[in-house]
Amino acid sequence: MGARPAGHGLRWHCPCKVDALAVLDLWIARFGVRMSQPTMSRDKLLGMGVGLGTWALVTLPVWGALLAPLALAWALLAFNAYWLMRSVLLGGGAVVGFFRLRRAERTDWLTQASGHPGFADLHHLVLIPTYKEDDRILAETLEYLERQDFPRERISVVLAFEQRDPGAAHRADRLLRRFRPRFGRCWALFHQLRAGELAGKSSNLAWAAPRARTLLMRQGIDPTNVLVSVCDADSRLHTKYLSAVAAHHLADPERADRLYQPALLFHANLDRLPPPLRASNSAYSAFSLARLALGRRLVLQSTYSLPLELAHAVDYWDPDVIPEDSRICFKVFRARGDHAQVRPIYLPVLADAAEGPTPWDTVIAHYQQIRRWAWGASDVPYVLGGLLPSNGAPPRLEAIVGFVEDHLTWPTHWFLITLGTHLLPILAPQMAASHNGEALLSLSGTLLAACLPWIVVAAVVDLVLRGGSRDPMEWVGELVGWAMMPVIALALTALPALDAHTRLLLGRRLGYQATPKLAR
Repeated sequence: MGARPAGHGLRWHCPCKVDALAVLDLWIARFGVRMSQPTMSRDKLLGMGVGLGTWALVTLPVWGALLAPLALAWALLAFNAYWLMRSVLLGGGAVVGFFRLRRAERTDWLTQASGHPGFADLHHLVLIPTYKEDDRILAETLEYLERQDFPRERISVVLAFEQRDPGAAHRADRLLRRFRPRFGRCWALFHQLRAGELAGKSSNLAWAAPRARTLLMRQGIDPTNVLVSVCDADSRLHTKYLSAVAAHHLADPERADRLYQPALLFHANLDRLPPPLRASNSAYSAFSLARLALGRRLVLQSTYSLPLELAHAVDYWDPDVIPEDSRICFKVFRARGDHAQVRPIYLPVLADAAEGPTPWDTVIAHYQQIRRWAWGASDVPYVLGGLLPSNGAPPRLEAIVGFVEDHLTWPTHWFLITLGTHLLPILAPQMAASHNGEALLSLSGTLLAACLPWIVVAAVVDLVLRGGSRDPMEWVGELVGWAMMPVIALALTALPALDAHTRLLLGRRLGYQATPKLAR
């Protein structure tokens, strides 16, 4: 990579040869579309295609029943079989992940790491981008970092504030006075939003990471020996997390191209949520654990680690995007090809579920959070561009297919599962009453019924992971939440994702909205 652009001086507070989408550019030029910025226009067009595809699938139960009801019945049967497979992977993956997590919690990762050459020189850099977070939330995250069994003198922490936050300087002063003596190094950096940047986690990291690297080099630390972990303001790392990452990293001969993903469990404030809303967060936690077993399909999410020099080699995070985790992951995949992999770390990172001061505010916070997560679909054009990487390396096809598949089914699965077989008898009664129609609809219902036990398994795994006693009325409330899951899934999963995809279709950008967090 060349030199960073001008304006990357330090400011800190211390009290491709082949383009996979070239054919699309030629098509655009052939039909006379003028583009002053070809790549942006091309990506916008592909984003619109994602939105169109989403709406085509959402409305499929209606137009499919009117135009080709028998074909729709077969398509719904295939989708329900696919959804059964997804349910089996969720439940089975949660069980496998649970036992691997418990084993990882018992493992002495520090001893394993210290037995590998290079351990004495290994350093950890923890980046915590933050905007208007309460001192107590950041302090709890830092306290979890302080409990790491990895040598604290080799842990450096950067609190990455936003300059536009009027209270940032005072929070930085208070936190640095309290926590600077507890780590090898502790800094506060202030991101100045510049023209062309989007406010949010990605632009903050793009600002903070290269400056942190320079600060470490000034301390005499070789950046090739540094692992960087990105944490949200509410990411409570397991006490063995940094040692586990170090052990996996040092044991891998291909360590330069490795990324690391822990299990995100939205348990930190779950008991404060209205009981019916806990079911969806339990499902997110179970899915986060189960997805660690995805192998080569695994993609970074929210809290993760990678070598600092790998981030430097791909020119860090992009300052003009919202989904920073998938973007840095696929930047690495595009640069390093099939050599790059995301390795699972079967240790929990406790995070806050979206929460507001009132139950209704909590519902709104959930909706906004899922919409922001679903905005990751805006990366689909970039991800598809990696099918023919510029350096000629083979593509990470499994990760690309999995990423696109997840973002297409996110806003559409509810409509296909819930409305598909129910609308057919109404809109195409003759086909539904036929021998073939009855057989297909009956088999589709059987496949959906077979999904339920696996969802129950995933819910039980999450309940066991949460531990602790439960008030009987809380049990009742959570059971009500699971019983209401079809309604909750529509309101707080499918609709916010459909909102995000519709914005893609209409070319309306989604600004970054930090998840509301309440201090204990």
